[in-house]
Amino acid sequence: MISTLDKKWLYPLLTFMLTVSVTLCIGYFFYQSQQNYTQTIFENLAERQTEVLTEFVVSDLEHIGAGANFFHATDREDWNHFPAFAKHIVGASQTLTTLQWMERVEPSQIDDFLSEAREEDPDFQIYTIPKGGVANIGYHMPANEPIFVARDVYPRDESNQNVLGFYSSRVRFQLVLDHMRIKHEASVSDKVRLLQDGVDTRLKRDGILVYHPVFDQEKHQKLIGVVIGIIRTSHYFDNLMLRTAAEQKLEVRVVDLGFDAHDDPVLFESQNWAETDGFEVSEIITLPNRKWSVTFRLGDKVTANDRFVLSGFILSGFVIACLLSYIVFLQARAKSKLQAQLAARTQELQFLVEHDSLTGLYSRHAFNKLITKIEAEDIQFTFVALDIDRFKSVNDNYGHMGGDQMLVHVAHTVQRCLAPGDIMIRCGGDEFYIISYVIEKAPLKRYLEFICHTMANSQIMVGESAVSCTLSIGASIRANHSVEQLIHIADAELYKSKKAGRNCVSIAE
Repeated sequence: MISTLDKKWLYPLLTFMLTVSVTLCIGYFFYQSQQNYTQTIFENLAERQTEVLTEFVVSDLEHIGAGANFFHATDREDWNHFPAFAKHIVGASQTLTTLQWMERVEPSQIDDFLSEAREEDPDFQIYTIPKGGVANIGYHMPANEPIFVARDVYPRDESNQNVLGFYSSRVRFQLVLDHMRIKHEASVSDKVRLLQDGVDTRLKRDGILVYHPVFDQEKHQKLIGVVIGIIRTSHYFDNLMLRTAAEQKLEVRVVDLGFDAHDDPVLFESQNWAETDGFEVSEIITLPNRKWSVTFRLGDKVTANDRFVLSGFILSGFVIACLLSYIVFLQARAKSKLQAQLAARTQELQFLVEHDSLTGLYSRHAFNKLITKIEAEDIQFTFVALDIDRFKSVNDNYGHMGGDQMLVHVAHTVQRCLAPGDIMIRCGGDEFYIISYVIEKAPLKRYLEFICHTMANSQIMVGESAVSCTLSIGASIRANHSVEQLIHIADAELYKSKKAGRNCVSIAE
């Protein structure tokens, strides 16, 4: 029989053991759920940071493509303006350091090419650097092939000046040329040691080269040159580490999976990568002719704060209700933080959906929502359609970069002229809409002619050229029309403005 004294110790012991067991079970569940939560946050962060890195790389590829378009869209006698054009491209990127023009030269053209180049630089000479060798002056191709010579470069600092006259005689460059001829797309190199840093093999490989082909305008299969964009990859990865450190302490490793990268495939590896072991997520960045594998590693599966809470929970098992309340508080706080982050990202995405990325104006998607709301509320308004006169000539004369500058200029100029409450929309190309609440014909006429006059007397600098444009405008004041009828009528009035000589306003009766 259990004595009274034994019961005195037995019940407290059973209560203690039961409480400890429940506490350990709840603590184990908490530990597992916190691990899963941390892993989810980590995976989302890894995906988002990979997307940002991809956007940076793609942006640089587009900038380099714009540099190649310069030679495709201009006559040869104007190629000497390349540094001025390249200055804007390089200045728009934090990672693109140099743009280099490699002109195709046939063996029979070398003497004429050198004579022309030496009119500008008396010391100009062509040279190549064989793999593992030193610079060789002159033409050294084994099969009488054409060479692609560095004819121009930006910026022309002391290190870049030494690049002028260089051509590659290596097989890997010939493979790059073959790829561009077949695919008609850019080619991204593996990790390289930049000539701008020197020829010492002990120097760090801190760059990649992006080769962008330039084909003859008439003979599209004939490659007349290559624009090379030189990118310091350390800028990409330093910024990546700064962004991840702002949210969670992660280790990052980037590996090149592309051709010829097998000898040294690691593009970047953070300082403590080898010593860290934990959650790991890999993402793939796909480039024109290669792929990068970006691996993120989270060393702490549970944060120091969570470990402290868990230890306190286990040691304070006799107040399990209070600890459960505290855990709920921690979970609610963590969930609120996650919801705030998701809400912020959703707001950013909603802005991108409803706004044109180039001009910042409302997009066609936002216009459809707005016009549906106005129609449902039966609000009186004027629908205005406008486009840029002879916009194709801007693209033809100044390239797509110049065309984009003009679109932004038109958007900003017209917005400054808008009446309070009026809304401007970019519906595509060089066509814009205005939803105006000026509904009297005479004030509307003056208002739209003021926009025309302001636009015609405004200029922007595209390269070294001052460029202006005019607008043709058509408008329709809503009476009993449907939205489709209003758009149709305004388009017809816009056509009348075009027929009337452009730079004018037509309003439907």
